[in-house]
Amino acid sequence: MSLHHREQQERLHEKLRRELGPDVLAALHDADVTEVMLNPDGSLWVDLGGAGMRDTGARMGGVQAENLLGTVASMLGTVVNAGSPVVEGELPLDGNRFEGILPPVSTAPVFVIRKRPRLVYTLADYVTAEIMGPWQAEVLREAVRSRQNIVLAGGTASGKTTLANALLHEMVVLGGPTERFVILEDTRELQCAARNAVLLRTGDV
Repeated sequence: MSLHHREQQERLHEKLRRELGPDVLAALHDADVTEVMLNPDGSLWVDLGGAGMRDTGARMGGVQAENLLGTVASMLGTVVNAGSPVVEGELPLDGNRFEGILPPVSTAPVFVIRKRPRLVYTLADYVTAEIMGPWQAEVLREAVRSRQNIVLAGGTASGKTTLANALLHEMVVLGGPTERFVILEDTRELQCAARNAVLLRTGDV
């Protein structure tokens, strides 16, 4: 990377931090927060996982939000405007999942930032937390051992990625140190501890 390009990226990152603002940045650094949301009325909400959602009391103006979406789109190599009002991808600052929407799809600029999980929960953790029973965990382990296909389906924030990471952990443990993993996803959310792994992203080539 050339010095000019590195300086340009640093300026864009600083611009992005300014447009996110101190309240969003604080929420992104809060270990208890799993999602940060801007609503059309300018209110900033956070999802605290098991504790539910909370209005932070902070506000973001429409101009600031629209500038933020434009900066994110630019850093992702795309544009966002009335003709193409949705931008989604990895937030260039930290790799968290970002989706922003402009009018006319929404009544005002909105966005959701979904944070990457800090920890990988194992099937044993699910059992300890009484989210699933021991027999259910063993059914899943047997499916991994026998290399069966496993389909995870559910709504937004229903825990699909968390369970997928738990299953991926079992695959690494049961597969041994030389097992090869090829992971394909649209936004990087899965966490694989395997030494022999290739992480790929879908998208237009």
